[in-house]
Amino acid sequence: MAKLIRDLMTTEFDKVSEDETIYEAVRKIAASRKTTIACVVDKQDKLRGLLTPRDILEAFEVRKFGGIRGRFFAGPEVLHLLASKYAKDIMSAPVSVHVNDGVEEAINTMLDHGFYELPVVDKDMKVIGEVSYFDVLIDSLEDKKT
Repeated sequence: MAKLIRDLMTTEFDKVSEDETIYEAVRKIAASRKTTIACVVDKQDKLRGLLTPRDILEAFEVRKFGGIRGRFFAGPEVLHLLASKYAKDIMSAPVSVHVNDGVEEAINTMLDHGFYELPVVDKDMKVIGEVSYFDVLIDSLEDKKT
C-alpha cells in the first residue's frame, strides 16, 4: 500500500505571520536553524505563501548593491527596509501538499518547484506539518531494507 504524507511528515515547521516585518521573520527563521523555507500564515494559520532565502535576498536587491556584502554594509536603509516591509510583501506563492496526498505527489511537487521541503496542509489549507526530501528518501531506503 502506498504511503501517505501523513505517515512521513513532521509536525515541526517554521511559520511566520503574513503581518510580521521582514526583520521579525528573518530573526525567527534564523533562531530555529531548522529549515530553508518558512510558511507564511494568516491569523487562522492558513497557508498564504512561503518565505524563502531567495525572497529575502531579492527584497534586499543585492545585485543592485554589488552583491550581498555591499548591501549589508549599505547602512540605515537596510534597517528601514527590514522594518517597513512585511512577509506578505515579499513571500512566494504557496506551494504545499495535502496530508492525504501520496508520497509520489510530494516528490513531484518538490521537483516541479525546486523545494526540498514542503508544508503539509489540511482540507482548510491550515498548515499542520512539513515533509522533506530526506523524510521521503529515508522512508524509501528503509522500505528497501525490509
